[in-house]
Amino acid sequence: MSFDLHLEHFRLGESAQVDRVEVLRLLRQYCQDPAGRFGQYLLRFPDHAVVEFHAKGLESGGDFSGCGFHLRGFTSAVLTFVFDLALAGDMVIFNCQAGDSPESPMAILVNESQRTHLPQVLRHPILCTSPGHLSQLLGSDFVSWSQLREAAIRKHNAL
Repeated sequence: MSFDLHLEHFRLGESAQVDRVEVLRLLRQYCQDPAGRFGQYLLRFPDHAVVEFHAKGLESGGDFSGCGFHLRGFTSAVLTFVFDLALAGDMVIFNCQAGDSPESPMAILVNESQRTHLPQVLRHPILCTSPGHLSQLLGSDFVSWSQLREAAIRKHNAL
């Protein structure tokens, strides 16, 4: 059970190709291993955080318009990486647990120019200005997810 973030690049309301060079440059700071069969990587950060990252097509030459994170915790290093990766690839951060409201944004922009390229169905995109701001935007959803995860673990352990 993870807290999932998806990053996607858009052009005129449609998914579009991401600059692989910049994404790979950032990725190689935390993972030297090649992608797994389905484009998965295990990122290791200096603060001992370990994150599952998926970027199918990044190294294979296939379509690459976005990537995803499966988080089990937030650290400053992880949030900085997510923010920097979104900037480098001009990708919108999608909080998969969100309610798509101003208090729980689903679409988190890292550049105001992204707003004009989003699909029309997104109602409350919010501009994020830093990794610290990203932490604030995800905070209440992460707390709710953590409580749900802990309840599931307790229920499983009680069986």
